[in-house]
Amino acid sequence: MRKDLFFLVFKTYLKRMTRDIFGLFIFTILPLIIIFILSSVYKFNSPQVQYVNGYNMTTTFLSVGMMLMFQLNSGLYVINYLNYDLEKSMKWRLQAGPYPKYGFAFSCLMASLIFNYIQGLLIVLFTSIFMKAYWGNIFVTLFVILLISLISQLMNIILFFIIKKVGAAETLSWFLSWIMAVLGGLMFQLPKNDFFYFMQKYGTPFSLGKTAIASSGFIENSSSNVLISLGALILIAILLVYLVIIMGKRKLV
Repeated sequence: MRKDLFFLVFKTYLKRMTRDIFGLFIFTILPLIIIFILSSVYKFNSPQVQYVNGYNMTTTFLSVGMMLMFQLNSGLYVINYLNYDLEKSMKWRLQAGPYPKYGFAFSCLMASLIFNYIQGLLIVLFTSIFMKAYWGNIFVTLFVILLISLISQLMNIILFFIIKKVGAAETLSWFLSWIMAVLGGLMFQLPKNDFFYFMQKYGTPFSLGKTAIASSGFIENSSSNVLISLGALILIAILLVYLVIIMGKRKLV
């Protein structure tokens, strides 16, 4: 794969993503609106909002959860762009060029990874500055965003390979991320037993990301939990990379 063509296609995908106003709203503005509304509702119902070391714990819980859930959906960019470029009107024109199909998939994946990483970073910055959210160790948080975004891109490219209808793939992607958020305790309080405790702490990428961020600061303060969670996220990413390579050899070559 030629490096010059990779960077050219990569920059093209990145430009297309920055011009997608709807995507910017969904993955950056909408999470902030939801966090603000839910925080305001909680404050109205419970005037004594819990602050610890000057940080709003309600906003912290919502901010971490919403950022992770929307990052897990960020791979939808990959599904939509690859479906348009490799399956629809652009298919034959692109295949006639010197750049292979797997090159387009890799360039799109990398552009979406970086673009959504920046969107996650903006949520962290905005909520920490204007909503007093606490994000623990910033380096751990930034690494978690990178890993969650990577897992999302890989998960969605696998859905693109498996499911022919892009609408069904998008719906399944949203459903999976929503289920992960539910099992991570974001939507409502889970039953208190060993199974749900494990799912809430380590059972999904959402839970692993949340545990790593919470354990990196004063909320839980456990270096072992940080290492376990980050290690598990890295292993999941490696497994998904392997699956994408195997499936890509059959679908994109």
